[in-house]
Amino acid sequence: MKIKHAIAVLGGGAWGVTLAALLASKNFPVSIWEFDPVKASGLDKKRVLRIEDFGLRIPEKVKISTDIEKTVKGKNIILFAVPSHFLQNTAKKLKETGIDFSNCIFISAVKGIKTDTLKTMGQILKEELSIRAGNICVLSGPSFAIEVAKGYPAAVIAASSSKQTAQTVQGLFMNRYFRVYSHDDVTGAEIGGSLKNVIAIACGISDSMKLGDNTKSAIVTRGLREMIKLGVKLGGKPSTFTGLSGLGDLMTTCFSTHSRNRGFGEKIGEKISLKKALNEKTTTTEGYRTAKSAYLLGKKLKIELPIINEVYSVLYKHKNPGKAVIDLMTRRAKAETE
Repeated sequence: MKIKHAIAVLGGGAWGVTLAALLASKNFPVSIWEFDPVKASGLDKKRVLRIEDFGLRIPEKVKISTDIEKTVKGKNIILFAVPSHFLQNTAKKLKETGIDFSNCIFISAVKGIKTDTLKTMGQILKEELSIRAGNICVLSGPSFAIEVAKGYPAAVIAASSSKQTAQTVQGLFMNRYFRVYSHDDVTGAEIGGSLKNVIAIACGISDSMKLGDNTKSAIVTRGLREMIKLGVKLGGKPSTFTGLSGLGDLMTTCFSTHSRNRGFGEKIGEKISLKKALNEKTTTTEGYRTAKSAYLLGKKLKIELPIINEVYSVLYKHKNPGKAVIDLMTRRAKAETE
C-alpha cells in the first residue's frame, strides 16, 4: 500500500517557502510554520514571497501558521529550513508538543555546525528528538532558492543512513526541474554543505580585493582540499566531496552573484564593519558562524586548515585581509597532496 505523505515545513524563509511550493505543486498536503507572527501574517495574506527580484507565489492550499503543534499534527514528513542557530530551539519546540514522531521522516535543509557543541544539524535532531539516525535525511547541493523558485534545472542529494528514507525523500522532491540523487553519506553531505560557505567568504574577500581568477581558483581548489580533510576525519567519504553536496555546492556558492556568503566576504574585504555586513543581508549568512565552528574543529582534531583559519582570523580576530593573503602565500613549501 502506498503511503500518503503530508509535510510540515519549519521555516518561512526563501528556501523553506520554495520547497513548500515545490511540494505543493506535486499535490502533497503542505503546511508552513513561521516563528515571526508579522512575517507569517504577511505570507498568508499576500501569498507572495519576494526572493531578490522574483515574486514566488505561494499556493492557497499551503497553510501558514505560527502554531508549531498545529503545523506538524498529522504530518509524517517534517522539513527543517530554519537558520542553523535556531534549529536546536525549533527541535525543542517540536518535542514539547508531545506528538509521537517515531514514524516520521525528518529532513534537514539547514547548512551549519553549531558553534558551542560542534555538532551537525543531523546530530542535533537525533539527540533532541530521540529518533533513529535512519529517520533523518539531509537535502544538500547547489540550489539557490531563487533559481529553484523560477524552475531552473537543479540537482541535489538526499542523504540518509537508511536507503528507504533517502529514496522516499528523493521521490518527494523529484520533478521536471529538480533532480534528486539518493546518497548514504550523511556526514559528508552536512560537512560539505557547511564548509563551502566559509570558502565562499574567502572568495568574496578575494573578489573585493580584485585579486583575479588565478587566486579564486586556488582558493576553491585548496578550499575543497580542506573540506575533504576535515570531512573525512569526521567520518565522511572522500567521493562525497567531489559530488553535488561538495564540489557542486562549492562552485555555485563561490562564483554566483546570488551567494550571500560570497557577497558577505566582499563586504568584509571592502572594510565594511562586520555588524553592517551581517545586517545588510535579509537572509542568514551561515558561513560567519561556520567559520568559527570549522576553526574549532580543526584545532580539536589537529588538522591544518589554512584558508578556514585565515577566514576565522579576519572575521573574529579583525585580521587585515591583505595580511591574511600574504600569510597564506608564504607558508612553508609542501607537496600538493599533503
